[in-house]
This record gives sequence, structure tokens and C-alpha cells, in this order.
Amino acid sequence: MYRELVLKLSQGIPYVTPQPPCPEESIAAAEQAAGVPFPQPLRDLLAEMNGDRWLLLSAQEIAENVRLNREALLPFFEEEYGAQGREIYWERVGRFLFFASNGCGDYYCYRFSPDAVPEDTLYLWEHESIGESCCWKPVARTLEELITRYYHNEI
Repeated sequence: MYRELVLKLSQGIPYVTPQPPCPEESIAAAEQAAGVPFPQPLRDLLAEMNGDRWLLLSAQEIAENVRLNREALLPFFEEEYGAQGREIYWERVGRFLFFASNGCGDYYCYRFSPDAVPEDTLYLWEHESIGESCCWKPVARTLEELITRYYHNEI
């Protein structure tokens, strides 16, 4: 379903290259690295194609993104905000699972509750606004809607 949707909507964009399906073990390893279970639609997408080298990240890229954010941004927040730094980091960065990128440093993501339950809404996380209390905005209700809106230049 997702592979066909991406191929249909990305016609004429030579850089979009859906990758082979991601093995279940790799999805589980990425979930472990992220510290949260992936929402089922994301698991389904990865099982169909492990990223597309354009919009959608692979399971390995998702895990690497989590690691880099924790290594680079968590210390920044701790230094910038002192005792509240870790809490602010988790609210602005850590509660998000970035699974797609617009290529400009912004990410499409799921947001998790403090109990590690994903919200149904999908967000655009804007890196330029990381210093503000809210650097994300809702953009879609489903993964299919997000992909469609992206390729129709609606987000």
C-alpha cells in the first residue's frame, strides 16, 4: 500500500527510491534504540519498504537520528536550562519519533505521551523553533495522509 502510494505520487522525482522491505529484526532493533514501540502504520511501512532515500527514513536512520539527538541535543538543553534541561529536552525533542524528513532539517514524526503511547496525529517538527516551547505542528491524521499531502505540496 505505502510503496505503491509513494511510487504513484513521486512520479517525475528521480531521487525517490523505495528500498527493499525491512526485516522484522531491524525494526525491533530500531524500536529498542528509540526506546518506544513503533506505531503499527510505521511498522507496516518499514515492512513494505525500508525508507525511500527521499522523504521516508529507514529503520536504521530512525535509530541513528534518536542516538544523535540524545548525544547532541540533550547536553545542549542541560547546559542551556540547567536542572530543567532534561525535562525540556524530552518535551521538545525526546517525545518525538522522527521517521521522515523534508530535507531542510525538519522532520515528520509521531509524538509519544509520557507513558510511551503514540498519539494518532502526525507532526512536522521544525528545527528553527527548537528554542520555543512548541516547535511542532500537526499536519496529518494518518501516514497515508502525510505522504499524500507532502507530495501535493500541502505541508
